Amino acid sequence: MSIRLKLAPGERIIVASRPHARQLAWPVALAVLVCASAGFGYGYLDRDSLPGQVGDFSGYLQASIVAVAAVLLLRFSVPPVLRWAFSRYIVTNRRIIHRQGVLRRRERELALASIFQLEAWQTVPDRMQRSGTLAVDVGYGQSVHYEHVPEVHKFKAIVLAAINQLPLTAMFDGVDMEGHGDYDNEGRDDE
Repeated sequence: MSIRLKLAPGERIIVASRPHARQLAWPVALAVLVCASAGFGYGYLDRDSLPGQVGDFSGYLQASIVAVAAVLLLRFSVPPVLRWAFSRYIVTNRRIIHRQGVLRRRERELALASIFQLEAWQTVPDRMQRSGTLAVDVGYGQSVHYEHVPEVHKFKAIVLAAINQLPLTAMFDGVDMEGHGDYDNEGRDDE
């Protein structure tokens, strides 16, 4: 799956990643349980030695088992898998982008120059699976949390390295003056 991202001139992608797949454990386990139960029920109703009226309605009961299984899968297993598959964390040399959504795309961009502090959080299960939450302090008492970041400490190091590579002018006024002529002569009318 390719990432169609409009980059500014001179901007390049450093890393692009999906959230950690750990969040898929319960939806996948539920899908296995629903499919196994539906298969057992369907097979049980396909026997020749069914009691009385159950045998007369076995076709309808089999169809209802398949319908209930499909509804359970479509409601509880498919949406989390699709959310995970269509979610991305992208770090460029100028910004962090979090894309998510299947039908309704949501994209959050954060300029690297606006980051005051980064903090990585990990619970015990996070540490075991090398994922975590990256908290980004953007000032004014506001922070942005990126959850289920794979290799959260490496991701944090990549973001810090990208921030250190920013030109100093981008850190103070958000403008990259590199390649825009002599900064001291701009805006003077004495010529």
